[in-house]
Amino acid sequence: MMLTDSLPWLMWLMLAGLLFLLWASALLLTCAVLPGRPRRARNENEAIGELSLRLARGEITAEEFEQHRQLVLDAFRDRPPTSA
Repeated sequence: MMLTDSLPWLMWLMLAGLLFLLWASALLLTCAVLPGRPRRARNENEAIGELSLRLARGEITAEEFEQHRQLVLDAFRDRPPTSA
């Protein structure tokens, strides 16, 4: 058997490897260039709802709830209203 008998198989393997590199580089380039999904802006009702759940589970006290609720209201007071 001569060395040239296995040449077609070697070329097919090289072609498969090059195609893999092409698709991998296209995927990496796409991920690097395109931005991710935009995050949805949260509103104060969601934040206060989460605080209410934490209070109901006993993770925070009523005093902590009121402190955090006031912080949330102050933080969202300066923002313009967002539409869902």
